[in-house]
Amino acid sequence: MLMVWKDVEGVLSKDMATVGEYLHTCKLKLSTTKTVLTAFHLNNKEAKFELKVKWNNETQPLCSELKYFAVKLDRSLTYCRHLKSLHKILTSREAKYIIDIKARFPCCV
Repeated sequence: MLMVWKDVEGVLSKDMATVGEYLHTCKLKLSTTKTVLTAFHLNNKEAKFELKVKWNNETQPLCSELKYFAVKLDRSLTYCRHLKSLHKILTSREAKYIIDIKARFPCCV
């Protein structure tokens, strides 16, 4: 299976070169500080493999977790980290809400 990832690296590097030509033609510039690389998989044996895709002779940084439309995506698409952070936010909001109710209506609680 390792050979398949090497093929993916080659194809992605070629595609990045094509994107680079397009950006140069349109006089646009890619934000290299915001551009990251990630690969999703369903096989945990391949979780540690790091793609090496080049852009302007520099290897793109690999991101193990990214946020897309407020959903945290990890490489194995388990949504575990997203659910944990969501739980943390909701429990803190709930605690603030309960404290606020107790402060406003002390006789009712």
